[in-house]
Amino acid sequence: MSDVSLRQLEYLRAVARLGSVTAAARELFVSQSAVSTALTDLESALGVTLFVRSPRGMRLTAPGQRALVVADNVRANLEQLRESANREREEVEGDLTIGCYATIAPILLPKVIAEFSHRHPQVQLSFVEAAHGALLDDLLNSRIDLAITYHYELASVRPATGVTTQWLRSDPPYALTPVDGVLSTKNELTLADLAPEPLILFDLPPGGDYFIGLFDKAGLTPNVRFRTTSFEMVRALVARGLGNALLTQRTVLERSYEDLPYAARELDIRSEGLGIEIMRLAGRRPVRRVQAFIDVCRETVV
Repeated sequence: MSDVSLRQLEYLRAVARLGSVTAAARELFVSQSAVSTALTDLESALGVTLFVRSPRGMRLTAPGQRALVVADNVRANLEQLRESANREREEVEGDLTIGCYATIAPILLPKVIAEFSHRHPQVQLSFVEAAHGALLDDLLNSRIDLAITYHYELASVRPATGVTTQWLRSDPPYALTPVDGVLSTKNELTLADLAPEPLILFDLPPGGDYFIGLFDKAGLTPNVRFRTTSFEMVRALVARGLGNALLTQRTVLERSYEDLPYAARELDIRSEGLGIEIMRLAGRRPVRRVQAFIDVCRETVV
C-alpha cells in the first residue's frame, strides 16, 4: 500500500464536513486540484472509493465513513500529543464548536459560554443551533465537537449509535396559557384540561412527537391549532390568546417579544421530565478543551 499522509486525511475531513471540493479548497486556502488529487491518491492508496460524487456534492461511502473515523482519531491523537507537550503551560486552547438543540440554547448556553470563555480565553469557541437529527449528523460527521440535546425515547428518533452521552439534568413539561384564558385560573393543569382546547404545538423535530406522545400515553387527542418550530412563536401565539402550549424550557419573564403576558402553569403528569445530555463521539478520549467545556456544563447546568 502507498503511504497515506496527514495532508490527505485533513483534506478528507474537510470535504466530508463541507460536502464539496470547492468549499474544502476555499477553507484550506489551496487549489481545488490539490484537494482532488489528494483524495484520488488517498483512494488509490487505500484501494477503496471514499466519496460518491454528484452535482449536489460529495457524499461519503461506507468505506469513506470508516476512513473518516480513522482520520478523526488521528487528528485527536495528534492534538492530545500537542497538548501533552504543552501541559506545563496549563493552557486550554484551539477551536471548539458546540451544537445545541434550539430551545435549550438561549436558556442554558449563555451562562455556560460566559463561564467557559472566562476560564479559557484562548479557545476559539463557536456554536450552532439546530434540531436533534441535524445535531447528530453534525457530530457524526465531525462538523461539531459536542452536542447538547434532549434525551428522546421516541420511535421517530434514530438510535444515537457511535456516540456516548453524559447526563446534565431533567426538565418536566409545563403549560402556557393566555392570561385571560379559560384555564388561567387553575394553578395546576392536566392533559385532560388541555386536550379539548386549542393547542400551539412546538414542532421542532422531534419535539412535536414528544408532546403529542404525552397525550397519546394518557389516551387523549389534542386539538392542535397551530404548529411552529420557533420557541418564541409559541410564546407569542399563547400571549395573543390563540391557544395553550406545552414546553420544557422556561424563561424568567413570562412575556412575549410583543411584551404581552402569558401564564405558566405546572402540569400534573406522571413524567420524569425530558432529560438534557451532552453527546460526543464514542471511542475517543476528549481533548482538553472538549473536556473543559463538559466540566463547565456539569457545574453550571443545574
